[in-house]
Amino acid sequence: MADDDSGMYFAAAAAGLRYNSPLGEGRVTDLVRRLTPTGAGWRALDLGCGNGEMLMRLARSYDIAGVGVERDPDDGERARKRATELGLAEKVTFHTGNAADWDEPAELVVNVGAGYVWGDTGDALAALHRLTKPGGRLLFADAFYQTDPGDRLRETFGDLPDLASLAQSAVDAGFRPLHIAESTLAEWDDFESDWRAHIEDLGTPEARAFADQRRIGYLTGYRGVVGFGWLVLTPA
Repeated sequence: MADDDSGMYFAAAAAGLRYNSPLGEGRVTDLVRRLTPTGAGWRALDLGCGNGEMLMRLARSYDIAGVGVERDPDDGERARKRATELGLAEKVTFHTGNAADWDEPAELVVNVGAGYVWGDTGDALAALHRLTKPGGRLLFADAFYQTDPGDRLRETFGDLPDLASLAQSAVDAGFRPLHIAESTLAEWDDFESDWRAHIEDLGTPEARAFADQRRIGYLTGYRGVVGFGWLVLTPA
């Protein structure tokens, strides 16, 4: 299996997922509720929006306009098609580009698993603070270590914080935390299973070998070690 095939498999997995993160429908409903606009004229901004599903969920729930920024043109095209299907093409727009280059603030900002575009967690939260209008809300989600990962996993995933440190980084960047939670193991299991299933659907021996590698890596490595934190924040 050629190393440069991995990008194709990651794209295939992401294309089949509604949310490319360990996120169940119950949590989506809860997060949307917690992001209820507190005033008139709110606009949403999803930086690193993937296929735009969270942005469109917010737009539909609160009848607000929004912008999604995503560097993958295929994701952007899927988002535009989905917006048209949902009758949201007049409300939400999608830009292809680097989210780190966006400089227009909004009242409701979303950044799920894409803080790396600014560098480390602190840099990401500092940038997102500048992009979240006073009185607004930021949904920030990223990976963290639930337990000591050991050298091998640390080499793979890097120097992630624990959940308390992730929350403290938000405070240090000028936010007040309104809600802090983490994905459940069941959400992780469903996400990993669905992720692999879309690679299995390719049907080639190489794709199945890649799916096997991912399954083994998850079940014998980072399951229960790497967590995914969900923070609803407001500028202090």
